[in-house]
Amino acid sequence: MKTTLKKLPKCLYEVTVEDAASEYEKCRKDTIAKISKSVSIKGFRKGVAIPEALVIKEVGESGIADETLDAYLKKTYPKVLEQTKLVPVAPGSVTNVVSFDPLVIVLQIEVLPEVELNEKEIKKIKIEKTMVTVDPKETDDAIAEIEKRFTHFHDAGGHSEDGFEAANVAIEIGDRVTLNTQGYDKKGGEPIPETKVQEFPLVIGSGQFIPGFEEKLVGHSLGDIIEFDITFPMDYHSEGFKGRKVYFVTDLTRIEKQHRPQWTPEFIEELRGVKTDMAGFRDILTQEILGEKERRAREADEKKLLEELEKHATYELGDHLLEREIESVFQEQKQTMEGQGYNMQMYLDHLKKDEAMYKEEIITPEARRRVSAELILKKLREINNVEATHEEIQMEVNGIIAQYQNPEVIARLKAKLVPGDTYYEDIRVRLAYRKVVDGFFTTK
Repeated sequence: MKTTLKKLPKCLYEVTVEDAASEYEKCRKDTIAKISKSVSIKGFRKGVAIPEALVIKEVGESGIADETLDAYLKKTYPKVLEQTKLVPVAPGSVTNVVSFDPLVIVLQIEVLPEVELNEKEIKKIKIEKTMVTVDPKETDDAIAEIEKRFTHFHDAGGHSEDGFEAANVAIEIGDRVTLNTQGYDKKGGEPIPETKVQEFPLVIGSGQFIPGFEEKLVGHSLGDIIEFDITFPMDYHSEGFKGRKVYFVTDLTRIEKQHRPQWTPEFIEELRGVKTDMAGFRDILTQEILGEKERRAREADEKKLLEELEKHATYELGDHLLEREIESVFQEQKQTMEGQGYNMQMYLDHLKKDEAMYKEEIITPEARRRVSAELILKKLREINNVEATHEEIQMEVNGIIAQYQNPEVIARLKAKLVPGDTYYEDIRVRLAYRKVVDGFFTTK
């Protein structure tokens, strides 16, 4: 077998494969024999060898040729790659069968782009690293959000199954009420249609209604008719109501008492798998917030860096490489949405876009950015001979394992995350890229 290479645009190589006709004929005979055992021809039991002429008549010469070529390439393609030293990013495709005697086939194979960097200019690049801290209020807000998520309500005036006493029937801040209300231009005046609300659930103190409205309900009970004037603020969103005084008549159909979670060590253990007091939980939350802020800050800093690196990099992306990344990013977004309870098709309908349009307008720029980043960092890593040490990889592995509490899961991870494992090797490469990036960061 002989191969000849010709470089084409967009990371493609044209490979002409020349081989003896006898090699093709061997594959043709094997193909016919294989087909004869599976094809159904009247007068022959299935699995019994059928004369070649009958097989060709039944399947057709073009069908035989297609399957023969597939069989030949399956056997020969690894040898082609070995001989040409090409590393494909996608399976090669046949573009032409020149002849069968001798056998001459033309393939197209896409490879990784060749990246050229202006190293002199790149050495000048420095990105000031964004430093982040956590304000105590951020931790307070996170705790408040958790409380809100786990808060539920019980009808006022009763005793609940979970032991919460809701004996007080009067409205307090934090209660949820279901109300009907109607605004009038004055007491006894004409109703204002835009102000009519029916069976609306409102948490008192949430600020959902006009300023001052919710406070007017505090202290009232079911059966009360609550009447009061409210003056709309000057910055109200509706022009016709700015600074306008409206007389409201409100009645209540339900009052529910707020049952907030108790911050016991047991409740905290349910949340984070660690039994600790409130001070300990605040520390955990603060570290989580800090970690997330550092992650976002690093992403922003890396984006700035890669935009600068891009200015001094020359390469051409192949179609298959970009298409593969587009599909990967799309599936990633789809899985994230589904994990949050959303449907991708409904989201596309909401945007008034079909899948192809969404991929072109939204996904492609992100996919292109990711591919570019990977290529540039890979080249820089090669130039600077950057590798992650065993100790650095092990520290990262230990950090991943520390996120789990289940002993069985921990044991499986320890057995899996070892040199040679795909995920372990991904960690090794990712850490090497991180070291490349860190070389461009400066701090005050």
